[in-house]
Amino acid sequence: MSITAGSFNEWLAKSGLPDGTSELSRLLGMKRTTLHNQRMRGNVAVPTIIAAARAVRINPLEALASFEPYAALVDEVRPVTNAELISQVSHVDALVHLLSRIRADFARSLGVVPLADIPSDGSVRNWIDAIDPGELRSHVATEGNIALSNLSAQLTENRLAPELAILASRFAGVSSTSGLVVSGLVTPSEAGWPIYGRENALSELGDLELLDLVMLRLAALHRQTKKRVEAEEAAADYLETLG
Repeated sequence: MSITAGSFNEWLAKSGLPDGTSELSRLLGMKRTTLHNQRMRGNVAVPTIIAAARAVRINPLEALASFEPYAALVDEVRPVTNAELISQVSHVDALVHLLSRIRADFARSLGVVPLADIPSDGSVRNWIDAIDPGELRSHVATEGNIALSNLSAQLTENRLAPELAILASRFAGVSSTSGLVVSGLVTPSEAGWPIYGRENALSELGDLELLDLVMLRLAALHRQTKKRVEAEEAAADYLETLG
């Protein structure tokens, strides 16, 4: 759901931001033509709103809630669940934690290793899988008026349109801001996620749960690597045939 140019211009004036496209694009760190086209077409993208909010140190979620399509966003903020936090643990981080738990000397050698930033590879798909109460993808595709194949393509590309992320959150009964975090639109701190929340959730896993997580992440990595290798081999075969 984009924001109309008229409402965006009104918000700019209230927020003390410049109205001129050239000055505003420099402030937001985006191409002038991109911002110009959004305003001319009357559809200002959510990332533009977020960048503008950050420029004047306004919480992006509060800024989005100023616009009608996202008016309920702040009211629907809930504490992030442990399942969501664990969904944002990468295969490398899960392996490091497993090694540290198995061997004390590994733990001493590794020390304190910061977890990968959000989003990491597979963040969006892992989040969808973690919150899915059943038929989540079908619900999002139907209510979001998008083909299921197009939704799957977004998940494969590790992205999710803001309106679809919010639909998924609402259907699953989690905070409506969670999908914006895992897709990289807002930061965990902007959404009120606890500092070291992922680390604490990871530490609370039992040994079998941790092993299951590692196996799940490695299986996903295997599928991803296999697809990449097969694509590279197919491309090489094609070039050899041509040449």
